[in-house]
Amino acid sequence: MKNMAWTLVLFAGICWGSLGLFTKNITILGFSEMEMLFTKMTIDTILLIPILFLKDKKLLCLHNITDIRYFIGTGICSYAFFNWCYMKAILETSLGVAAVLLYTAPAIVMVSSLFLFGEKLTKIKCIVVAITFLGCVFVTGVLGAEKTIYTAKGILFGICSGIGYALYSIFGMFAIKKNYHSLTITFYTFVFAAVFTCFLVNPVQLLQKIIEKNVLFDMVLFSIITALIPYICYTKGLSSMQASQASVIATIEPVVAAMIGILIFQEEISWQKITGMILVLGGVIIPVLSQRNKC
Repeated sequence: MKNMAWTLVLFAGICWGSLGLFTKNITILGFSEMEMLFTKMTIDTILLIPILFLKDKKLLCLHNITDIRYFIGTGICSYAFFNWCYMKAILETSLGVAAVLLYTAPAIVMVSSLFLFGEKLTKIKCIVVAITFLGCVFVTGVLGAEKTIYTAKGILFGICSGIGYALYSIFGMFAIKKNYHSLTITFYTFVFAAVFTCFLVNPVQLLQKIIEKNVLFDMVLFSIITALIPYICYTKGLSSMQASQASVIATIEPVVAAMIGILIFQEEISWQKITGMILVLGGVIIPVLSQRNKC
């Protein structure tokens, strides 16, 4: 079960890393990031309803009405908040700087889990978080950039995006400890994210644009691959491992994104990117090997 959990989280990170494959084509057609976010959450909510009914309709029920706070946490405080902050960070700084600040999330999860879930702070965890973060710095190309933009507002938004990104693992772990199924957690995450982002777009105009541009199939595929599948996998994997471990493994995302950029979009390959990929992969593999040695 432990090996399966690692595989699920790793696969989730790979799916998230494929985001660029879809967003580049969709943004060219005139869709904003917030419109894509709302569309993605709405489509995935609709797709999950029959899945939950087929699996067990009781999965739609909350154990206690107060548990709704966990899903407000995963849907609004995490998903919607971190995406909004991430987009603002990109506008205020650059894609590379914003990405690096986003991947402060594993360190935030590690420290938070120490107090919230009683996870032990080990040397290996500290080393792995440091290695993966340094790897993200190299992969995103911040160190090799001729001109890197830094603003106080941009740095603040970037840090907030990392906090929001980390909150999914934290609130998700709380929901798991309340015996919620991974499908239930994923469903209500999408519901609250869709409701929140609904007020930030014009749903009627957005639907008309999707029909006019004939991109419904693209949007559905985009929603399934970059949100539905990875969030189900990540949440399922999270139920069988520590939050800090899951957060580190998911940092495979920028490596996949960089490889897609190089192989598909003919982006420039550099020693910084290669070094970053090796560091991130090392950070993902080290915990797996150390876990096996204990067994």
